[in-house]
Parts: sequence; structure tokens; C-alpha cells
Amino acid sequence: MKPSASLQEIKKAYRALAFKYHPDKNPGDALAEAQFKECQEAYATLSVSRKRAAYDDERWLMGMGSKTQYQEAVTPGWLLKICFDLNASLATMDTHRISYGALQAYILLILEDAHLAVILKEGDALIINEIIKEILKATKKLDAKYLSEIERKLVMLAAGNNESLQAIYEYTQQRQQQEQYAKLFPYIIMAITLALCYFMYLYGNRN
Repeated sequence: MKPSASLQEIKKAYRALAFKYHPDKNPGDALAEAQFKECQEAYATLSVSRKRAAYDDERWLMGMGSKTQYQEAVTPGWLLKICFDLNASLATMDTHRISYGALQAYILLILEDAHLAVILKEGDALIINEIIKEILKATKKLDAKYLSEIERKLVMLAAGNNESLQAIYEYTQQRQQQEQYAKLFPYIIMAITLALCYFMYLYGNRN
């Protein structure tokens, strides 16, 4: 079934599969019973728009699917809701299963030029600051090397707001420093280990 399948198509497919694998038609067939349960679980997710959107996001962020095109009218409030939904999805996901490239692409999709134009035209300072805050929160799951293009878009969105610009700058600086420390950390541990071995050697010789 296509990721863009309508609710009616999902219902039709579910009824056909449920009929095919129903335990009453397959008595004693453990495989059919397992497939029937999978059909029920899939339908419970795909038939509810909120759950389907979360499932869609998770698959995309893991690099396993494509992102369904936006169906609602683009407004600053709706884009802020998309940011909230993104962070809600990320909060439930294993960091190691997230595709960094997919997450970066998702964030840049939210921050595409047409959306920025809508936000800057129709949004107030409060909603713009909230969107920036939520986007920065979402980027905590990304390596620092994925941040430059997102930072550029956020600077455009801040549009001269010194408070927002300072927050963006401080955040990206902090992330870069953390990345550099993470790279140096193994060497620091190695140096400490060698120093301890050296002092233990000196102490042993004295005794």
C-alpha cells in the first residue's frame, strides 16, 4: 500500500487481510494468527490521523520512508504545531535509530523559504521565537556538522531580533564545542591512563 493511501483504501485493505487471516478461517494456524494481530495493530495506527502522522515521521526520520506532503494550509501556528509534533516524536525515539540526514531534511522542509515567508509575514515575535526554540531543541539529536544550513535558515527567521540571534549563536557555539570535546575525549582518557601507569611504575620501583 502507498504511504499516501486514503483512509478508505486503508479500511478496504484491512478488511481484506483481516478476512484472509482471521483465526476462524485458519484454526490452529499460528502464522495466520500472528499476521491477523499485525493487521489489527497496523490498522489501529494508520486509521488515526495523529498516530499515522507520528508513524510517518518516525519512518522518515529513520530513513525508511518518504515524507507525506503537507495537506493543511500553511500558517505560523500550524508550523509551530509541526515543530511540537516533531519534538514529541523525537522524544520517543532511540537516538541511534534516527537518520541524521533525514532529520536535517525534515527540519529544512519546515524552514523552506516559502514557509519562512509566511512566518515573517503573518507571525508575531512570540511565535517566531517559539519556532526557533523548538527547532533548536530538535537539533539536539543532530551532529554539529548538520547544523550550518539550519543555522542559516534560523538567522533568516530571526530577522534582526537580537535576542533570537544571540540564542542561535550561543547554541551553535555550544554544540561545536561539545563536538570538539567529544573528539578529544578518547585522547584525554588515554593521556590520563598513561599518566597513571607511569606513576604506578615509579611507585613500584621505589618499593
